[in-house]
Amino acid sequence: MQHAVKTINAAEGRVGGYLIVWGNPAQRDLQGEYFTPDTALGLDWFDRRPVLYHHGLDGEVGPAVIGVMDTLKADAVGVWAEAQLDLRQRYVRAVQKLVDRGLLGWSSGSLPHLVEVAGDGHIRRWPIIEGSLTPTPAEPRRTDARTIKSAYEAAGLSSEFRVLSSELKDKEDNMQDEIEMVNIHEDERPMRKRLPVASASDALKASISVGSPFDRLDALDLLHGYVMLRSARSFHGVSEQYANALAFKVNRAGLSAIKANELTHSTQTGFGDEWVPDMWSAQIWQKARLENVILPLFKSLEMPSNPFEIPIEGTDPSVYYVPETTDENHLALGSGNPIPDSKIGSGKVQLTAKKLALRVGFSAELVEDAILPVLNIYREQAMRAIADSMDYVLLNGDTETGATGNINSDAAAPAATARYLAFDGLRKLALVTNTANKVDAGNAAPDLAKLRTTRFKLPARYSARPSDLAWIVDGGTYAKFLAMSEFLTMEKAGPLATAQTGQIGFVDGAPVLVSAEMALTEADGKVGSGTNDRGTALCVYRPGWFVGYRRRIAVSVDYLPYTDSYQLTATVRLAFAPFDTSVASVLFNIAV
Repeated sequence: MQHAVKTINAAEGRVGGYLIVWGNPAQRDLQGEYFTPDTALGLDWFDRRPVLYHHGLDGEVGPAVIGVMDTLKADAVGVWAEAQLDLRQRYVRAVQKLVDRGLLGWSSGSLPHLVEVAGDGHIRRWPIIEGSLTPTPAEPRRTDARTIKSAYEAAGLSSEFRVLSSELKDKEDNMQDEIEMVNIHEDERPMRKRLPVASASDALKASISVGSPFDRLDALDLLHGYVMLRSARSFHGVSEQYANALAFKVNRAGLSAIKANELTHSTQTGFGDEWVPDMWSAQIWQKARLENVILPLFKSLEMPSNPFEIPIEGTDPSVYYVPETTDENHLALGSGNPIPDSKIGSGKVQLTAKKLALRVGFSAELVEDAILPVLNIYREQAMRAIADSMDYVLLNGDTETGATGNINSDAAAPAATARYLAFDGLRKLALVTNTANKVDAGNAAPDLAKLRTTRFKLPARYSARPSDLAWIVDGGTYAKFLAMSEFLTMEKAGPLATAQTGQIGFVDGAPVLVSAEMALTEADGKVGSGTNDRGTALCVYRPGWFVGYRRRIAVSVDYLPYTDSYQLTATVRLAFAPFDTSVASVLFNIAV
């Protein structure tokens, strides 16, 4: 929380101001949080606390201690802080001039893992560890009038709350050269101060809070950044601020299998470093499971070997009509027993894991200069590529390598590294493996009759269970579904609306999901060299498919000196197989 600071004794370099101002549910800062006198601030923890410039984030001043905060007093307004600046420090005189002009404010710092904030924004615990003088806008409540009073008077203005005049704004503009003395970067320059127009009570409605440059990043962003940074040639461990932010975000997100509060020591073996890459990979996997459309539809298991065979049910035992047991011979096992015996059939599904991999490159300059601004972009790119590829192969997998016939490349042999060659997937089963389960829409829009015909191509033991079915469609076919009066959209679904990832509605009680990985095709339902402009609606019996994992997603980042770049590599080994050849049907050649 920032509050303007005033000079108490210029010769001695002593400054003071409200470090914290009390709030309430109606008076929050811009993060929606507020302090109260009940907040545990740890005022008695230390006699003195360090004073930094801009929390040590300034590129020139860095984390240098520029003074000592030796007074913290709580009163009816908040916590008053006084500090003794170290006038021997190189930048302190310039900082002192900014204080005199009312351009700096207090900002309290705490350790993230010690902070506790209630769901309503009430800051319950915030042990004050350091105080920073920062050029970010001052917190307007109660403090602005007194801290810039001398500036108002110099401008010939009253100290009442009002909009700053152009004269005062010009005075503020003239401070730019002094601000540059302390290397305030473009994105850190203070905004124009503008006080509320109406009464002082209006000023109580807003506040500004500044934490660290990592505030806008979530735990996954920071994990990704750590994986990238640790691969750099010059890596000697992340800063304590980064480690604290990582520990706090990981702890708050409830991520498992890590020593969250020990990540401050992240470069020491046994204190977190070895956990971070594995945790980043695990969280990519969890996010893929949550956000994918196709992958979560099916049963999954870990494969203890490769290949791995899953025992499944086979032929049911026979049931007979038998007479009453009246003869003693009937009690004996064998031919005299009135209940004939039969066998329970068994079967198996073999899962053979295949490897998928991706690689994302980025320059060394990115790591050196711009890792934070683009961190979440690169993280989302990597995660999305992994998740999309897994959905893609489950839907479009086809191991056909000939010059024709592959459902994804009907007119030419597929490339040797085409991802769909991993295994046979959902579309191939209905289009090629069991052609009795496909229905030609005749280049017409889908209607309920065609969809029911397609559904009941499945055996009755599958088709009669709409809750175990799922329709998977492309975007164009979804648009045609919206024109069907029988298509029950999610907002009309009521109790049926289970809101699976990607689900858009229901047809006869079966959920409909749209997948960006479902391509438009030619008239035969395959992707060819001609015009691919026909839609597809795939009906799958979800319990009839198995996904096996031999290797969960694993991510690594390596430096390539010969290109002066970094490569993020992600791999996964998985298998996909059906219970039998009747667990999918398809309506193809849909006009979209």
